[in-house]
Amino acid sequence: MPFKQYDTVKVIEIINPAKAVKSEFDVRAPKVGDVAAIVEVYSTPHLGYELECCNEEGITQWLVTFEPSEIHMVLL
Repeated sequence: MPFKQYDTVKVIEIINPAKAVKSEFDVRAPKVGDVAAIVEVYSTPHLGYELECCNEEGITQWLVTFEPSEIHMVLL
C-alpha cells in the first residue's frame, strides 16, 4: 500500500532497528506500537518515508527516515 504525506501510521515491525540513527530530534528510538505522521515521502533515489512520532504534549520523540523494506506500518 502506498502511503501519502501526512498519513498517520502505526509501526507494527521494525526490520532494521540499527537504521534509527540518533539525531537532535530524537528523545528515544522508534519501537513497535508507536504512532507517527509521515512528514515526507521520498521517491529518489528510491522510496522512503520520513516519520515523526510525538508524545501527548506534542514533543517530538523521534524523526527517522525509513525505506519500506526497513519498517512495516499500517494506516490509521
